[in-house]
Amino acid sequence: MNKIPVVDISQLLVESSFNEESKLDVSRAIRHACETVGFFQIVGHGIDPQIFDSLIEEVRRFFNQTSEEKQEYAVNKWNSKNKNVYRGYFPSAINGKEGLDLSSPYLDPEHERVKSGDSLHEVNLWSLKGILTEYWDHMWRIGVELMRAVARAFDLDPSYFDTLLDDRSSGGAGSLSTLRFNFYPKQDNSVIVSVDSNSSQALSCEEHCDGSIFTLLYQYKIGGLQVEIPDGTWFDVPVTSYGLVVNSGRCLERWTNGLLKSVNHRVKFLKEERISIPFFLEACYSTPIAVLPTIVEPLKYEPIMYGQYIIESNKQFKEYQRDKDKLI
Repeated sequence: MNKIPVVDISQLLVESSFNEESKLDVSRAIRHACETVGFFQIVGHGIDPQIFDSLIEEVRRFFNQTSEEKQEYAVNKWNSKNKNVYRGYFPSAINGKEGLDLSSPYLDPEHERVKSGDSLHEVNLWSLKGILTEYWDHMWRIGVELMRAVARAFDLDPSYFDTLLDDRSSGGAGSLSTLRFNFYPKQDNSVIVSVDSNSSQALSCEEHCDGSIFTLLYQYKIGGLQVEIPDGTWFDVPVTSYGLVVNSGRCLERWTNGLLKSVNHRVKFLKEERISIPFFLEACYSTPIAVLPTIVEPLKYEPIMYGQYIIESNKQFKEYQRDKDKLI
């Protein structure tokens, strides 16, 4: 049985003021899913299957390059010729998976934080163009509409989060949002990150909560993602053809004073080749993360600037550890 709620978001994507009641119903369903499970699957997202197929072709094109070719796009820790600390390729030597972290294709080189050399505001080494830009646009649009749904569900104006997500108001040009390609190569020998002490489950990605606002995940054919439920047991997240799995992150948990939950998840060890493509919806560096004004309960979290928050949050992940002494 699928323990993850399914939410049809098609009404959120209709640009009309005549279906506000329908949008409110969807918004409440999203709030309920985040309050109870922390994960939900979305249907009605409007993305043509051919876009997913072309995206996978592009991901394979990158990872099928030789190690030397991929190294050209590696961040500074693995390629001292590149200045980027965050946006770029990381090799499978970290935890058995390779990855490529990408920022907005609309990131403005004149943005003050790009010009100052901020490691979270870096122009991509591997260019986002064609299908990658098209896919980014879909993720950004869905992400914005999910946040408008959160605003409605908490009795705020739907546009409440718009400029907090993007201070350039152009497809995430001022956002810290990240599109990532994860590639788990076929394993002839076990490359296990950790083993769950209770179930002895071998893992390819350790237990964690995402630091982002929302994560929108495309699982390509092979699963492996598991979610922890309140009684401490784990269940497999089913793979749905051309479907997207969404989970609320710790930032959204802070914003809602703990009402919307960020829950533990992990990837179990599989020997098969596996591709997963998460989109991490993030705020602007300077966005204040303060409990929403319509929440009247005693505050559990102090306000914090998003950039400061996400740098600290990233320290839990091996792939973001850039040298022995310094984490980004």
